[in-house]
Amino acid sequence: MTDVSLSKEARRLAEVSVAITVAIGVALAYRREGLQNPFSGVSIYSHLLLFQDYYAVAPYAIVAALALLAPVRELGLRFAAWIGGHPGLVAVATTFALAAGSRFVYHAYPLSMDEYALVFQSQIFAEGRLTGKYPAELMDWIVPSFFQGRFISILSGAGDVVSVYWPGYSLLLTPFTLLGIPWLLNPILCGGTVFVMHGLGLRLLGSREAAGLVVLLTIASPAVTVNGISFYSMTGHLLANALYLLLLLEPTPRRAFAAGAVGSLALVLHNPVPHILFALPWLVWLASRPERLRLLGALVAGYLPGCLLLGFGWSLFLGRHTETAAAGAIAAAGANLLYDRVASIGTTVSSLGLASRPLDLAKLWLWSVPGMMALALAGGWQLRRERGIWWAIAASGLLTFFGYFFVPFDQGHGWGARYFHSAWLVLPLLAVRVLRAPNAALSGYVAGCAILSLALLTSLRALQVEQFIARHLAQLPAVAGGEAKVLIIDGRNSYYGWDLVRSDPFFRDPVKVLFSRGAQRDAAMMAAHFPEYRLLASDRHGWTWGVPAR
Repeated sequence: MTDVSLSKEARRLAEVSVAITVAIGVALAYRREGLQNPFSGVSIYSHLLLFQDYYAVAPYAIVAALALLAPVRELGLRFAAWIGGHPGLVAVATTFALAAGSRFVYHAYPLSMDEYALVFQSQIFAEGRLTGKYPAELMDWIVPSFFQGRFISILSGAGDVVSVYWPGYSLLLTPFTLLGIPWLLNPILCGGTVFVMHGLGLRLLGSREAAGLVVLLTIASPAVTVNGISFYSMTGHLLANALYLLLLLEPTPRRAFAAGAVGSLALVLHNPVPHILFALPWLVWLASRPERLRLLGALVAGYLPGCLLLGFGWSLFLGRHTETAAAGAIAAAGANLLYDRVASIGTTVSSLGLASRPLDLAKLWLWSVPGMMALALAGGWQLRRERGIWWAIAASGLLTFFGYFFVPFDQGHGWGARYFHSAWLVLPLLAVRVLRAPNAALSGYVAGCAILSLALLTSLRALQVEQFIARHLAQLPAVAGGEAKVLIIDGRNSYYGWDLVRSDPFFRDPVKVLFSRGAQRDAAMMAAHFPEYRLLASDRHGWTWGVPAR
């Protein structure tokens, strides 16, 4: 294909990418009208969309245009080809780069309660225990009532506590928690994802160049790398589902058994929905093959041990507290209602629920390499009448996206479209499939978009994430005039300040962070339980108690 045709096709994709990006920008600008303060009266989902993603619109469009330059296209193709020949080196480099990002960009800090609940349970496991223990009389200060049953479950009146999530990801975290480096797990999982995506590209697309481009689109998409420096379990879901797919591409009973074992871990990472939605099309695909009984039998056999041990076994353990849990469920329902009311007080943009699903498409677009999602959608459309592996790949993506239409709330915190992340792998695979003959001329443009995205868009997202987390941590009450021992957060005058309230599962923190239940009750609690401490300072975010300076 000539350079003229290359430019014509590339320009068409660039025009589509810029046009859709501008349309997203206009839609977000419309939703921003009337919003004065991004940290007052705006739900976290809306904040991240309207005050972070919005500012990625212009850089995204610029990248889509600059990738038309011949030197950028040529450099992109050379880099993709080099990646295709060195997947192990790229996986290791990705791990090291993301480890630095987790430590210095993400502050090695589980930002949201979704992240913290997983780390919390790993801290319990690291002690060789299944549950933590809090002073029962301090429970509502240690775990705000609207978090009880929502992120942390109270199992007994004696103060036994446990994460609400299934234990798989926390078990993976446990050795890292023991070593004091829980922030390292996701970078390692992301490095593994790079290696598995290369294997998928090689098996499905037949060349190292195509596999290299799949990997480049993966590491150049901020959705992958930013989640890779976080504490979200979605990075684990992405790797598990990618490995599950790789094992089933050429199914034998042994490989199906291994896929089931991987799938059983995916089911219990934090909740089973992401893997169920991804795996259902593959069950249909296996059922259509001549050796269906042997393959499905081996797959089920692979699922059983992990599901019985970590799924049923965990539920059985929690079932020992059935009576307390039943009472707790009633309390949790009331607490959740209270939380929704607290979170909605004075909100200008409330939780969007099902209305967020079209906006999730905007997040998918702005958190991926320019041009990739347009090509993936085109690839999915080409497959509408096919049956086979590629049908199952596309179906996994569609089922994951539309399956969450039944979830009546938005994703809240999270980088990119978090609910879709477990199936994110279908996007680069479908996109690179379209780039094969007769459309191979587009590869240079897409590779050019990827290297610019890696350099510019990923840097922008890293800056946004670091600034957001630094601001969040700055909401801890001031420390002055002595040694702080207890910080009490006033949730009324902070932006999601209640997310700062977290304690060691056995309440051993040298500085305890509690949630205010009102100044008078707080003072009475301090007098009863911490009489040796004095009020050192207060500000709009809360109160600092401790030992006065001498």
